[in-house]
Order: sequence, then structure tokens, then C-alpha cells
Amino acid sequence: MPKYAELPAFREQNFITEADGDMLHREARALAIRRIEESARTESDFENVLYWWDKLDENRERRERDHEIGRSSVPLEWGADELYLSDRNFSSLPSYDMILRRLLLAGDFLDFIFDHSETIHELVSDADLSKILKELKPHLKNMLYYLFLRDYSTTEYAESIGQSDRNIRGIRETALKKIRKLYGGILTYRKENSLPMTLDEKYFLENGVQKKKEI
Repeated sequence: MPKYAELPAFREQNFITEADGDMLHREARALAIRRIEESARTESDFENVLYWWDKLDENRERRERDHEIGRSSVPLEWGADELYLSDRNFSSLPSYDMILRRLLLAGDFLDFIFDHSETIHELVSDADLSKILKELKPHLKNMLYYLFLRDYSTTEYAESIGQSDRNIRGIRETALKKIRKLYGGILTYRKENSLPMTLDEKYFLENGVQKKKEI
């Protein structure tokens, strides 16, 4: 069922009425679902509850897939080279701010809430990669956040913290090598134990970091 086809269905079953006034779609949906749950008495009523729960799960899964697709354009986990991440003329890539705005408009606030260098580990979907990022030192989290999410060049970031461009490049490469090594070990374990892997994960394990021309 299309997202905004829910409201007419709720009104048809009198779970949303004119007396409820004007509400945002998600508010109306939450109210209707609560009323459906509270009014369930018969077997058919509970089947209706299950029907709407399934619809909510489908919507959630779709949002998560869209979310992951949005992130994958700038894949932090692959440590893609600076040319790929910072080429402002490569217009087909949505900016990080654009992705955040799309998520906010869709009612998904998690990335906005965690949009800070200290919570950079919350901005990736892979639990193992998240743990690796969480254990990084604060200055490395800050550098990765500004270079890979906020699209700073190494020169811009170096100037912002009073260091040399050469020093930042060195720190960046050391940090990325550490992340790739740790994550590569995790992916090797997954492969050896026949655990699920995405196509990007398989590519990374076999070929290393994807460059812009390969994408």
C-alpha cells in the first residue's frame, strides 16, 4: 500500500475521524494503529492488527533500504580516496547535508541526532565497523568526520586545527590503514564461515578500496 493511501483506509474504518483535526501523516498513523490495537476483540480484529503491523514493518524496511542506499554514495567504510570524496564537480553524488535533509523530511531523525564527530560510529549500518570507529581516539573521529562526511579537504581541515596538510594526510592514511586492516579481518572471518556479505564487502575483501573510476 502506498504511504499516503493509509489515511483513507484508516478513515474508512473510522480509526481517524474529522474530530481528530489536522495531523501530520505519522501522527495520524500512530493514533490509528493505537486505536486498532485497543479495539481488537475478535479473531478478525486481531488479524487486522497483524495486517497493519506488517505494513509498518514493510515501511520501516523500505526506509532502511533507502537510507543505506543514500549512505552508500559516500561509503565511509571503504575509505575511498580523497578525489572521490571531495570532487565537488561530481554532481551525481548527493551531499551529506542533502542526505540529512531527505531523512529529516521523511521523519527519520537518527542521522541528524548523531551528526557529531564523537558519534560517527552511529552513522554506519555495519555493527562491526561501528565498533571499530567507536574505539578510535577522539582526534581521529573528528578528522574522519570532517574529511569524509563534511567534505573538507586535508588543507581545509589542517588549517582549521592549526596543523600542516602533510601531517593530516599522514594521520588520515594511518587511520584508514588501521580501519581497513581490522575490517578486512572481520570480512575474512565472515567469508570463511559462510556468513552473509554484500557485493561491496566481497569486492573490498578481494580487491581493496574502490576508486572513483571503478564506481
